[in-house]
Amino acid sequence: MAKLAIIGRRGSKSKLAISKDAGIPLYKGGACDAIINYGLAGQKLEQFLRKFRSSNRPSIINKYVGRAKHLAIQDAASAGILVPKTKMSLTKSDRVSDFIEKRIHSSCGRGIQAARGRGRMLGKYYQEMIDDRRFELRVHAFSWLPQDQWRINKRHGPSDQIAWNFAQGGHFSNVRKPNGYKVFLEAKEIAAKILDIRHMEFGGVDLIVDNKMRVYFIEVNASPGFEELNRHVYIDAFIKLKDMSAAKVRSLARK
Repeated sequence: MAKLAIIGRRGSKSKLAISKDAGIPLYKGGACDAIINYGLAGQKLEQFLRKFRSSNRPSIINKYVGRAKHLAIQDAASAGILVPKTKMSLTKSDRVSDFIEKRIHSSCGRGIQAARGRGRMLGKYYQEMIDDRRFELRVHAFSWLPQDQWRINKRHGPSDQIAWNFAQGGHFSNVRKPNGYKVFLEAKEIAAKILDIRHMEFGGVDLIVDNKMRVYFIEVNASPGFEELNRHVYIDAFIKLKDMSAAKVRSLARK
């Protein structure tokens, strides 16, 4: 059994739930086999890395998080994954009504709205609106688990809302047969590719499926929030990680 600890954003309910229910303590320093990074990024992660120098800091699972959303989209497109058109500014040939504005760093759908202009925006970018979306998906992906154990949720919402996040009136439901339909198998394949190109070991991968059943990658969440619907999915996944040998966990963390 591996000795693990967890770090993450201050006040993260999901981080605290994993710590409590999976029996993985918050990292306070000292020896352990690996640290789970539940979404600590940017300056906060840099401060942590400076505080615990490499000479006395364990390996970190999900060390490489915090990539700006528009850059993550570019990475995916370069890997041949279908994505909506994403731009820092619009050209005269672009129809403003075809695009939405999104924050470079955000969560819970905050800051998403219809595009209002063409010029560059501070801290935001433009993304093509998929008007004929059939539904949205979130794949809960963990590299140490077989893909047939990954959970997939459908996300639904009001037709007049651009974003279907919980704060905008959206809600999740479980996909009952995630291994029984081509579109869900494709969603998991995309999620696996995203983890690989982002050098991540776990994440909540968000996708849009249109009426032609084309699957678009939207973003990956390094600190997915979860409620009762998915709480056990994350707790079980991290318990299984803890039950792995120390050598396997350290090897996973060094990716």
